[in-house]
Amino acid sequence: MTSNLTLPVYSGKTTVYVDQNVLDMAVKGDHPAFFTSLTENFQVLYSDDTLREIKRSGQPGKFLAALDALNAMHTRYQFNERFEPTGQVILHEVPSAQRYLNYLQIEPVYDIMLAAAHQTTLKLYGGRSDATFTNIASDQIDAFDGLIKSLSASIAEFDHTHPELRAPIEQYLQTLQAQYEQISEMSAAQMTKHISDEPGQSGVKNYRNTVGIGPKELNNIKAPRVLEKIWQAYRQLDGYRDQGYTIENFLGVAANPIYNREMHLHEKVTAIYNLLNVIGYKTDSNLNQERRHVAAISDAAHASIGAHAQIVLSADKVFVDKVRAIYEFLEVSTVVKLVTLVNGEIQVQAG
Repeated sequence: MTSNLTLPVYSGKTTVYVDQNVLDMAVKGDHPAFFTSLTENFQVLYSDDTLREIKRSGQPGKFLAALDALNAMHTRYQFNERFEPTGQVILHEVPSAQRYLNYLQIEPVYDIMLAAAHQTTLKLYGGRSDATFTNIASDQIDAFDGLIKSLSASIAEFDHTHPELRAPIEQYLQTLQAQYEQISEMSAAQMTKHISDEPGQSGVKNYRNTVGIGPKELNNIKAPRVLEKIWQAYRQLDGYRDQGYTIENFLGVAANPIYNREMHLHEKVTAIYNLLNVIGYKTDSNLNQERRHVAAISDAAHASIGAHAQIVLSADKVFVDKVRAIYEFLEVSTVVKLVTLVNGEIQVQAG
């Protein structure tokens, strides 16, 4: 919980959010002069999504040491006094090991939720042939219920120090749970209506075959205004033509009556990133496999929180192309730069 009025505005060096593959270069000792210059001239940022990937690496010590060597600051989303996201981020200057320990405390609950949440899209890509969309929705609701119970059990800790917080927290958790159940049930109903539950079926592949547009056509679209050009290709197709759809509807960023508010920037970035994977523009590979699907979720998370930095650095060209297109449409000023290692020297391409 953070009030908008209590935090000073960041006024330091230009902020640079580094993708995991760039941090890998630092850990490997590639081109030390580049990272020295980066540290001297910019403020490097990382997030809980960085820490999640660090844990998966099995070598947290090396990566945390690299973050400290870069004088990196941790960035996270801000919440207001009602525990609702404000759409802004907070920067923390704290030793990475301390932040990592804090992350490990919340990770078990988060991982249960994340594992449940991505099962629908995993099935959409042809995975999870053992379950129906309705089964998956039920599992997701149960997982979210467990998360709410875990959070509710901690509310009593506020009674002695901040008793006035108990009621708004309980109200927010009830609202959050009701919204999640509604979304999960609606999603399962729509998936079952339009996509086969048969084993071995890929809803994404069937969708692309039905509309007649996929990676081959979409990846030939050149900047600028990539998303507008993609929408022009779809808007006259059956299922879209004469339906009153806008590009915001197509991209999944139109106002949602469930939340009764405008989507925050990070939510819009996530929605568009996932949509582009579905239709096939610069899509991540092998999304029917659990490991690759989780990696794609991490990429979307990096793209979302990176939108609050002034620069994003990544060594993944597919990621860079996709995120540049998203930021351009959303009029995000963040510059996305491609990092390459050539003959032992790191080069940065602004695009």
